[in-house]
Amino acid sequence: MKELFASKNIDTELIDIRDAKLACFKGSCLVLNRVYASVANRDYPSILKTLNLLKELEANNYYCLNSYKTSLFDYDKFESFKVMKDDGVYTPETFFIDNLDGVNSFLGSTAGSFGPPFIVKRNTGGRGKDVSKVNSLDGLYLDLEDKFNRAEKEGYRGGFIVQEFVKPERDCRIGIIDGSFAFSYKRTLISKSEDDSPWLCSVCSGSEEHEYDANEDEIRTALKASRSIGADFNELDLIHTDKGPCVIENNPTPGYLISDTRDKERMERFVEAIIKNLLNHSY
Repeated sequence: MKELFASKNIDTELIDIRDAKLACFKGSCLVLNRVYASVANRDYPSILKTLNLLKELEANNYYCLNSYKTSLFDYDKFESFKVMKDDGVYTPETFFIDNLDGVNSFLGSTAGSFGPPFIVKRNTGGRGKDVSKVNSLDGLYLDLEDKFNRAEKEGYRGGFIVQEFVKPERDCRIGIIDGSFAFSYKRTLISKSEDDSPWLCSVCSGSEEHEYDANEDEIRTALKASRSIGADFNELDLIHTDKGPCVIENNPTPGYLISDTRDKERMERFVEAIIKNLLNHSY
């Protein structure tokens, strides 16, 4: 991205979040947050520092893209679920668990009425880390016990979520740039065990990308979900179900590989939209 900005004669500076402080941004017209949610998998304190810094920057009238609000939803899947549900976006029922005692709360709550099977994942994270499908109540406790033990060793403090398993008919990822539909593609469904049918979509875990033209219902759902979290730039994971499009996850900080032609084209569109709005003084 820095190279793309430079090719348009826009000066940029890369600042490592671990070294960042307010003074580093003096004179900036735009702060672009590119701290992936998946950073929490290996450096959870940096996620908290990012949120605090974004809040401080906005309090000092710096324009941040995406904003503190959107980044909060990026780093907290449970908060994202709640705001989407309140706005009528179809998304799997979700329960937050921050310790093993929370499993009993889940089982004793009305939210515990869904499943099994359950989808279990990190509340803050990405790239398929600690995502599992659990097919029994006993298995749920054992799975979370293992996850919390591993999280303790890795210094991860973001908790886990248990989600309703919504059977996918197909996957779709939709890109939103500057609040408008920009592109779409699909990924193949994969399984994490030989005795289970394909259900997971993750390029990091082995899914393959293919061309796909999203339909109007999918685009409308993606735009509504992006508005729910206040995202100007977002990539959403949707699955098609017998109830229509279901939003699995928002990705306001998606990863890109410069070696991938499709990713390079997406980055170019992203940068062009930023420059266009900067030049029009929209930000």
